[in-house]
Amino acid sequence: MVKQDTRLDFEAVFNSLPAPFLVMDRDFNIVAFNRAFLDTTKRSADALIGINIFTAFPAAEESGLQDSLERVRDNGVVNVLPVFSCACAANGRTEECLWSCTHVPVHGNDGQVAFLLETAQDISELHPSKGLAGLDSEAAGETDPQAGNIQVLNQTLLATVQQLGRLVMQAPSFMCVLRGPTLVFELVNIAFSMLAGGRDLIGKTLREGLPESEGQDYPRLLENIFKSGEVHVGRKTRILLQDAPDCEIEEHYIDFVAQPIMGASGEVTGIFIEGNDVTDHVRTEQRQALLIRELHHRVRNTLAMVQGVMTTTAKSSANIEEFQDAFSGRIASLARTHAVMTEQPQQSVSFQQLLTQELSPYSDNQGLRIRLSGPAVDLPSQIALPLGMAVHELTTNAVRHGALATAQGRVEVGWSLIKKDGEPALLCEWNEFAGPPVTPRCRDGFGSMLLERVLPQQIQAEVTVDFAPAGFRLRMAVPLQNGR
Repeated sequence: MVKQDTRLDFEAVFNSLPAPFLVMDRDFNIVAFNRAFLDTTKRSADALIGINIFTAFPAAEESGLQDSLERVRDNGVVNVLPVFSCACAANGRTEECLWSCTHVPVHGNDGQVAFLLETAQDISELHPSKGLAGLDSEAAGETDPQAGNIQVLNQTLLATVQQLGRLVMQAPSFMCVLRGPTLVFELVNIAFSMLAGGRDLIGKTLREGLPESEGQDYPRLLENIFKSGEVHVGRKTRILLQDAPDCEIEEHYIDFVAQPIMGASGEVTGIFIEGNDVTDHVRTEQRQALLIRELHHRVRNTLAMVQGVMTTTAKSSANIEEFQDAFSGRIASLARTHAVMTEQPQQSVSFQQLLTQELSPYSDNQGLRIRLSGPAVDLPSQIALPLGMAVHELTTNAVRHGALATAQGRVEVGWSLIKKDGEPALLCEWNEFAGPPVTPRCRDGFGSMLLERVLPQQIQAEVTVDFAPAGFRLRMAVPLQNGR
């Protein structure tokens, strides 16, 4: 038994098609046509092959045919030309005929448009124009309802296609179409172009148009979609893109759907991608998560500090009234520092503000009683909370026993930024003048414990105090890297 040859003769199929077909190269030179095209145009093969379409049909130059062909060649999209006129030979004379054409891009192995396929339908007999298709003058003057309907339908379809094109291009979501196994950009809307830094992507492969995609996951993901034909939905997918020419590569997060485009026989011919840049939303979520973690950490530290304040205040208080007064003042100071930090997006507070909120009630109108001088220094919560408590204790001590206990007394606080072990540090000097004679302390209280034990242990501060007869002195160096 001889096996029958079942290979398909595509040339025979092409020539057997009843509708006229024409194939052109990228320069619009005619490279192939079927028998129906020759029969319809009444041309010989020798008069067409290798000839430019506009040389073979000069009247077509004024019909919009060139715009249609250039759109297909340059953008790789199908384009319909509902009506255009072209001279045809019939019965020994040349007559003007009307055609409706569809132009289709034919992609090469590299994904580029290699040829253009035109299929045409002669609609001269359906058109109501006068004198076409051999109609006598009386018949030509009558309006054919069928012709009118077809013309309206063509115009409606063209308007619909154009409107859909505008909607796609102007859509707030990014959209693109990738064709072929090498993923060649066939369509890119404005939002996608902006996401890709305004680069010219049409006709380029994914890896050519977005070279920074090399080594990332999404090119391989899209190639797998082309092979498998499965839809992929991505949520908050991290990608790296160059936002503008000569700019650094930036991190983006996108929500997207990648859907295969199926051909007539069920094979995957391309991929349609639609989505949104959700980078701002993801970064907001990340900041919120960071703030929540910071809040939890701060609450734990604050509760521990409150517990320590309560315990130490109780030990150093002679009676319940003294405890209540001291404990309330210290908690109020802690609350003020928290309130200031909560109002700042960076969750920090300036050192001058810590001083001002404690010392300003004791200032005079001339600014002589309280003097503050130093550069702007922002303190993170880890440093601001214990320093705020220390400033409160120093102020309370000055009001009860030091310079602020007399009308003539004054407090001067100066600070600067220094280097300590190669790292930035805050150097603060607290000096009291014209107060009552300083007497040695008879017992350690909460303030002493805070300055001499808590600050060195908690924020690695170096604290030196001097109970000089002329006035209390304090020198404190606080490393700022502890708050990072």
